[in-house]
Amino acid sequence: MSSGKVARLLLALSGVGLVALNVALYLDEGLSRTLVFSGLLSAGYVALAWLLVHLRESKLEAEAALVENQQRFDMAFAGARCGIWDWDLTENRVYWSAAMFDMVGLKQPSRRMSPNEVKALTHPDDLKAIDEIMQAASRPSRSYDTDFRLKHADGSWVWVHAKGQVWGGGRLASERLVGITIDITEQKLAEKRVSEANERLRDAIESIGEAFVLWDGDNKLVTSNSKFAEFLDLPESDVAPGGTLPDLMARASVAESWPQPGTGRNESVREIHLPSGRWLQISERRTKDGGHVNVGTDITDIKTQEAQLTESKGELERTVRDLETSRQKLQEQARQLVDLAEKYAVEKTRAETANRSKSEFLANMSHELRTPLNAIIGFSEMMESELFGPLGAPKYHEYTKDIKGSGQHLLELINDILDMSKIEAGRMTLEKEDLDIDEVLGESLRLVSGRAEEADLKIVNEVSALPHVQADKRAVKQVLLNLLSNAVKFTQAGGSIHVTGTTGNGMLTIAVRDTGIGIPSSALAKIGRPFEQVESQHNKTHKGTGLGLALSRSLVEMHGGELDIDSIEGVGTTVSFTLPL
Repeated sequence: MSSGKVARLLLALSGVGLVALNVALYLDEGLSRTLVFSGLLSAGYVALAWLLVHLRESKLEAEAALVENQQRFDMAFAGARCGIWDWDLTENRVYWSAAMFDMVGLKQPSRRMSPNEVKALTHPDDLKAIDEIMQAASRPSRSYDTDFRLKHADGSWVWVHAKGQVWGGGRLASERLVGITIDITEQKLAEKRVSEANERLRDAIESIGEAFVLWDGDNKLVTSNSKFAEFLDLPESDVAPGGTLPDLMARASVAESWPQPGTGRNESVREIHLPSGRWLQISERRTKDGGHVNVGTDITDIKTQEAQLTESKGELERTVRDLETSRQKLQEQARQLVDLAEKYAVEKTRAETANRSKSEFLANMSHELRTPLNAIIGFSEMMESELFGPLGAPKYHEYTKDIKGSGQHLLELINDILDMSKIEAGRMTLEKEDLDIDEVLGESLRLVSGRAEEADLKIVNEVSALPHVQADKRAVKQVLLNLLSNAVKFTQAGGSIHVTGTTGNGMLTIAVRDTGIGIPSSALAKIGRPFEQVESQHNKTHKGTGLGLALSRSLVEMHGGELDIDSIEGVGTTVSFTLPL
């Protein structure tokens, strides 16, 4: 049973008791003063008791209504994520409503907060906003309106907008900062996203190679990139947002040529020639809000090429006519060339036949000449050694020595001619074996060492521990002897000859470097061809036929290698050849 019903029941019982008491007094004494006084007291008691019960019920109803209204108020503020801020400046205490604590994920304490506790929840960068609220009482407006961040229980930051007024003074005992605080975190995040999106859009517009400009519905500049100012040759200050299209185009001296905004939604394209000489292709497209976008592409190079093509067209037409005239001449020349080609083929066949005949003749003649030469050389050696007795006059010794030297020289010449003829006739064969290059080089050096000592030359062998190769020993030795003999022949007394060996890229390289007279650069191209020599027949100072290098090159190439000559006149010559490993 509620307290109100209990009070009403007690009041009724008290009334019934007083009525019963007065009835008993009436029956006992009748109508008397005592009865009248008792009746008045009883009536007054009942009336006063009823009034007290009524007042108590009214108070309870008012308190219940107040609690209900407070709950509705708190629910409305919580739903709107809005809290009440009440700062008692006299006591320096802060009251936050339950909705305020809900915004930061905290429970409402039983006591009011201190300003330091509020600052402890505030972001360090926003403490000046709290100071601004505290200074509201000293400002003429006596109000505050600011944004700051509060720390949520989960560690995140909540953006709030606080707005209020200073109340107090006069009859009020203290001044209070009273206002509301609204959660604007979503708004701030949305503003950040919009700002980032605008920055990305700005970067994208700036990064394109074309001029970009956006106009609003009143033909005022909204935004543009640096290419727009660059192409129109305008300073950055002239292309600030808000400038009008006619004014900007007048400053750029293109008011007449710049396309005026159309009324349709379809894209339009126009080419303009700027005062700087640059050509732009301007495309225009309307926007939904009534504005339009212009994109300018630099087509100066294309226009230049078009002009060049137009200029070249006439020349091309003249050239075509000239070619048509020349075609008939070429046809006639072609017929003549066909006749010449047929004659050339016949002559080529004859030349090849004659060359083969020459090679066979030289080979045969070389064999025929070697037999008597061997006899001449043998007899001269016997006479030089006086095998069958003295020759008599000393002049005979000189003659036999000359006969022997001339015969040996002629035999070497015939041997070289024979080998070259075999190569040209395709009859030279190689007998490859596992060849020790160090050994072959040693033998070759021993054969030329005597001539080197007579010529006062120093030979330095820098070759050591080279790998074996598959090669014809006689051919490799002949190449080495030819290179060493040439180095001795063309190096002055006191000079030196260096022999080196290296490997790399699957090849073995032997190089012979001398400090001789060298070869003129104009003669390098012909050195290495059969019978080619640097000196002419009229001024030559060294014996030779010019077959040595040609024969060496052919023998190296038959092995799959290459022979290379590098020389500086007056400094020396380096001849190197390669053999596959």
